[in-house]
Amino acid sequence: MKARRYIFPKWTIQATVSVCGFWLLLCILPASASMIYPAKGFFADPWDTRALVPPVGQYRAASGPVVHLPAVQMPSSKVLEHLKTLPELTAWALAHNPQTSGAWANLEAQAAALGYTKGLWLPTISAQVQGQRSETLYSTSLPNTPAQNGLYSSLSLSEVLFNFGYRQANVSAAHATALAARYSANETLQTVALDVADAYYGLAESKAIVETYQRGVREARMIYQSTRTQYRAHLKAITDVYQAKTELAQAQEDLASAQGSLQASQGQLAESVGLPISVRVHIHRLRPPKVPHAPIVSNWLHLAYHQNQAIRADLETMAAARHNISVAKSQGLPSLSLVGSLGKNFFQQNPDQESFSVGLQLNVPLDTNFQAQYQVQKARALYQEARAQAQQAIQNIFLQVWKAYFQWQSSYRAYKAAQSQVQNAQKALSGIRTQYRIGLANILDLVTAEENLINARVTKSEQLAAYYQFQAELYRYAGVALLTRPLNTRP
Repeated sequence: MKARRYIFPKWTIQATVSVCGFWLLLCILPASASMIYPAKGFFADPWDTRALVPPVGQYRAASGPVVHLPAVQMPSSKVLEHLKTLPELTAWALAHNPQTSGAWANLEAQAAALGYTKGLWLPTISAQVQGQRSETLYSTSLPNTPAQNGLYSSLSLSEVLFNFGYRQANVSAAHATALAARYSANETLQTVALDVADAYYGLAESKAIVETYQRGVREARMIYQSTRTQYRAHLKAITDVYQAKTELAQAQEDLASAQGSLQASQGQLAESVGLPISVRVHIHRLRPPKVPHAPIVSNWLHLAYHQNQAIRADLETMAAARHNISVAKSQGLPSLSLVGSLGKNFFQQNPDQESFSVGLQLNVPLDTNFQAQYQVQKARALYQEARAQAQQAIQNIFLQVWKAYFQWQSSYRAYKAAQSQVQNAQKALSGIRTQYRIGLANILDLVTAEENLINARVTKSEQLAAYYQFQAELYRYAGVALLTRPLNTRP
């Protein structure tokens, strides 16, 4: 019986080989990826960057070049003599505080971004010059083409004629962002002014408290000396001496703590003004407050809405987000451009060539991957976020104005009450001293009266500083901290 021979078509064999190669490639790829990107060894980190990473949980000082910043400017002694009042310190801070320079740098960056965006209205022109030497070599017996030197030059122009408001929306968004940066810079100025005011009044409060405790130490020492003298005369018990000595030690402890707070307040004022921390600024005493004759709180809220720079910045940021929606929409729409080019090529052996072209170009983007659609959705969501943030910022500013207004009013009443408390405590202490000398009061009554007087003086100093601090906060959140407009009129 004759055997049969089966001859497979050539294309069947090739298909079988291709399928086998495909599966072999799928098996090799994971292994080859591990070989190309190893986890350990020299090729895992050829530049030895992991040397900068210490073991987990181990502290190691990093080595590298030391970056030096310019030192804080030290004013002359003549200038320091004049830096005593709040307006003078505020003016110096607005010119030398790093927050001011940072805000102005951001403003310059946004202004440059606006100029960059306005460049979209101008045509795009590019020139190209290329020198080239070319030669064709054949592997056969044909003669080679001689080498040719050429100089190629071209000039191209492109101008968008119509793009459904893309450029205008970009310019509007950049302009709103620049305005937001301008308002933010103003907000920074008002923040710096408020920081200086807080530090100024805080330093005045610390100085007044130190003076109060110094008087307390002197009075406690007088009580101790008087008690010791009466004890030696067998008029008082030894326990009175111990109690008076305890009161003196307590007064000295309070004075030491207040002096530390005074040094901290000095550094805080110097830092807020933009001076070296070691500079000691000598300020004047705070004047007694006046009755706060000011508009009602609704007028302050109305003023804050129109003058507060943070609110204006948030509203401009919201406007920029709204313009970005138009930018996203126009990116998915057709655009019509005018295009043209000029060219001239110079050759050493062949004749020179000149060319030109001019025409209209219609660009129709096809959103096959839905990127334009999602870009519009993203822009809309960002606008809603910016709008919500602006509304929240307005509510926060209104809350700060509301709190500062009533705290300012109440701090004046608290100061008047503390003033009356000091007067009554002085009279009470004077009477108890007399009673103690004649034996009608004990040492605890005398010590308590002395402590009441010291606490009343401290409260008076705190309420005086609080009055001016709340007033500064009200002016700042109302947006009139750096304005000279009268505050007794409706804006």
